[in-house]
Amino acid sequence: MATIDFQCEVKTSYDHLWKNLIAELEHPEQFNQGIMQSKILERFNNGVLRSISVPDAEVREKITFQYEQGVVSSQLVGHPDLVGVIEKRIRKSPDKPGILLLSSHIEWESNSQRVDTMIRRNVERFVTQTLEAVKKKAEALDGKAS
Repeated sequence: MATIDFQCEVKTSYDHLWKNLIAELEHPEQFNQGIMQSKILERFNNGVLRSISVPDAEVREKITFQYEQGVVSSQLVGHPDLVGVIEKRIRKSPDKPGILLLSSHIEWESNSQRVDTMIRRNVERFVTQTLEAVKKKAEALDGKAS
């Protein structure tokens, strides 16, 4: 299984950052230009089933969230060539007071060389762009709230 990890520092409150992670779950196209369309298909306790359209594919994700643990986890469902998980996590910085760490861990496995190449080519840029947008909006929100 292939993996990619990304992490950035965010200077905001936990609640502001969490609200932006949930906003990204609800409207990912506002956080990433690569998403052409998204739709919540079903809501359930602590999660949703959503579909998103990107230039190379349309995928469905089962997304769960746990506020207390600071985790939003997305699992691909029903894709014929790909399985994968994206876990986004908020943690306090161990050595920088007042700083939160926003991280993403991605795991995937594909039985199609074409799909695997597309994932390798796009996933890091895609995820880093999304997390940087979440960071930017959370810090801007925090600045307006002060």
